[in-house]
Amino acid sequence: MSNVVDLGRGVHLSVRGIAEETGFDRDTVAKRLAAAKVKPSGKKGGHPVYRLRDALKAVYAFSDDGGIDPDKLEPFQRKAHYQAEHEKLKLQVERGELVPRIEVEQEMARIVKIFTRAIDTLPDKIERDCGAAPTVVEKIERELDVAREQIYAEIVSADTDDADGAALQPA
Repeated sequence: MSNVVDLGRGVHLSVRGIAEETGFDRDTVAKRLAAAKVKPSGKKGGHPVYRLRDALKAVYAFSDDGGIDPDKLEPFQRKAHYQAEHEKLKLQVERGELVPRIEVEQEMARIVKIFTRAIDTLPDKIERDCGAAPTVVEKIERELDVAREQIYAEIVSADTDDADGAALQPA
């Protein structure tokens, strides 16, 4: 294999050799090596070669979509990654780009409360202002009750889905 170079301990390959061994294309390998700041371990035929162990860590530290998979990073790098993500979230909250869940839940509860009050008084208003017959008012009340029960069922279902999803997420 012409890309293998004896530069001390380990196996050393060019970008092309790493691409052949990993199945990634050369551009992807080169980008990932650069992103991980892997330095060449030497040169062969005028081309840089990299220690295979370092190259593989860099190439496989990324997920299939090209982003970094933090679970494949070294502990120090993983800690730095999560600290940076935490700071990013704090900044998004400060800018108003991200709203804490409790605030969203409180606002939704306020809106539902206003809507419920309006729905509760609607049959009485129709009866009083439109002179609707009691049978019509009863039918309206039944339909509103059905709609209210459907909304409740959807909310409970969504809460159950959220709880199940949260339980499946790693801590």
